[in-house]
Amino acid sequence: MQEKNRLLKNENYVLILSLPILISVILLFYKLYLGILGLALTVGLYFYLKEIEEKNKNLLQAYVDGVSYSFDSISKNIIFEMPFPILILEKDKRIKWHNSKFRALFEDDSIVGKNVGNFIPEFKNQEFNDQIKQPLKINIGDETYEFYFSYVEDDKGDLIFLYGISNTYDESIKKLFKDRLLVSMLIYFDNYDDVKNITEAARKTGLMGKVDRTIIQYFQEHNAIIVRYENDKYIAILNYKDYRAIYDSKFSILDKVRGIEGKNAINPTLSIGVGYAGSTPDEVYEDSKMAIDIALSRGGDQAVIKLEDNYEYFGGKSKATEKISKVKSRVISHALRRLIENSSDIYVMGHNNPDMDSFGSALGVYECAKFIGKDVHFVLEAVTKPIENIYKRTVNSLDGFKDDVITENQALERISPQSLIIVTDNYRKNSTEAPSLLDKTDQIVIIDHHRRGKDYIKNATISYIEPYASSASELVTEIMNYFDESFKARTPVAEGLLAGITVDTKNFVYQTGVRTFEAASILKRWGADSIIIKTMFKDDFEIVRYKSEVISDAIVFDNVVAIGHFNRDIDGSTLIASQAADDLLNINGVKASFVLTRSNDRIHISGRSLGDISVQLILERIGGGGHLTSAATQLDMSMEDAEDMLKKAIKEYFMEEKENESNIN
Repeated sequence: MQEKNRLLKNENYVLILSLPILISVILLFYKLYLGILGLALTVGLYFYLKEIEEKNKNLLQAYVDGVSYSFDSISKNIIFEMPFPILILEKDKRIKWHNSKFRALFEDDSIVGKNVGNFIPEFKNQEFNDQIKQPLKINIGDETYEFYFSYVEDDKGDLIFLYGISNTYDESIKKLFKDRLLVSMLIYFDNYDDVKNITEAARKTGLMGKVDRTIIQYFQEHNAIIVRYENDKYIAILNYKDYRAIYDSKFSILDKVRGIEGKNAINPTLSIGVGYAGSTPDEVYEDSKMAIDIALSRGGDQAVIKLEDNYEYFGGKSKATEKISKVKSRVISHALRRLIENSSDIYVMGHNNPDMDSFGSALGVYECAKFIGKDVHFVLEAVTKPIENIYKRTVNSLDGFKDDVITENQALERISPQSLIIVTDNYRKNSTEAPSLLDKTDQIVIIDHHRRGKDYIKNATISYIEPYASSASELVTEIMNYFDESFKARTPVAEGLLAGITVDTKNFVYQTGVRTFEAASILKRWGADSIIIKTMFKDDFEIVRYKSEVISDAIVFDNVVAIGHFNRDIDGSTLIASQAADDLLNINGVKASFVLTRSNDRIHISGRSLGDISVQLILERIGGGGHLTSAATQLDMSMEDAEDMLKKAIKEYFMEEKENESNIN
């Protein structure tokens, strides 16, 4: 560019001097002295023009220098007088410079040279890089700032230039708006009938009145409008600010009601559903209805909060109370029969990697459809190690069963919108044997005993989820008992159901109630042979050896939790893990156990407890679920990372337990 400018200047000189030079040359031929004089004047003109150019150049430079000096002076004054905090950090986050507004935020006499984390803790571990797309929101005292940053060059390297814009007013408006949000809370006395029926007549009125007063007074203290619209149902309306006090107490009303002594075997418990994320009162109410449904399906005695696209849980640390009445089983049985009768064909399935309860409960529903004479298909992708013995027994003893077993792809070729799908021992779409089938029809029935989480099958026609039950096989047995007066399951089906109950109760030890033994007695009347069932639980020598390896290498974490590892991805690895977790509970002092293993290139974790520790709540933190005493999850990560995540979840669980105890005390 400089060369180009120089050429342009030379061309200008040629144009200006060409005429005098031409005249001087012509004069040389006529008058020599006039020609020489002309050339001399031309040379003089050239130097005169050069001198004018230099003067103009110097004047321009002086002007530019003056403007630059003025701009630098103005910039410095502006930065010092900016009405918001500014600071410059070195790469190690030491403060190199700050303006007076930043200094005014802190009482420390000396700021320069100190780490910015001493004044703004959020910056201590903050990485300033191009990945940050949004300003950093920081609270300093009562003020809220949004800090922006950029890099500036220095003789010693890059520096970090930070400036904060006060956002206090906007945040206060947001907080005011949020504090006034409408919150809908549905409160159910979830074992009302059982408590009422078991309480002596002389105490009944006093006990039920005390529960009612406790609920109403609690919510009135939090400025809520609360109305009891049925004997066991309340609705409370309040604003978000008052709701936060209930939230921060971790819904202490659950403990207050559970602590009411009625001198019964059953303590009164509440289920609470909370909604506030909707944009209209109707949406807020619908959210609370969805939340209460999940709270009840998870066994009650807990609060469930419906967020925008997720759920949050409080409570659920006690065992689900066994229902005395079997009315619901009878109602579900009759409704299921009508659905089966009105459907073109039936598809029955449990969860993937099925166990005996999954297989047995699905087999029971299969028998119901066969009794009516319907075209029924048993969806099964593969015969896994846990069901190998019972599958062989069923195929050899149950006429026509083998022909009705189909895979997911085969089912997709046959299913129609008029088909009925019945899912047992599972409520999660992606955990079923054939998830794609659930998109082909709206007629879906769920029969499960696990506490329901957020990723449940949402479009089910009937959702029968009872966490109090020992197993899905127990629930299916009760349904079958009411299915028809003349109904009697064939012996292989009865044995499959009894095997399912046996495996989930660990030989009638865990999660076993009166109704569990009643279901077992029904199956015995239908011909189930306990000796044959015992042979189904026999393990190969290799499995026994593998379980011994897990137990011998296990560690005890936090004094009461045993953690074992089975670092092999083989057929039956999840069975080995679950059985080893059961065996670890036999160790003195161990109240809960977890075993990690490899299964289909993922890490599977089986959790078991004696009831004092909820393995369900622990594993829910890392994407799992199940029961208070039995739960599981699968993770896409290394065994080491999965163990670290598990230990973190265990610590968080114990910390919450301690906080709850201190709040109660």
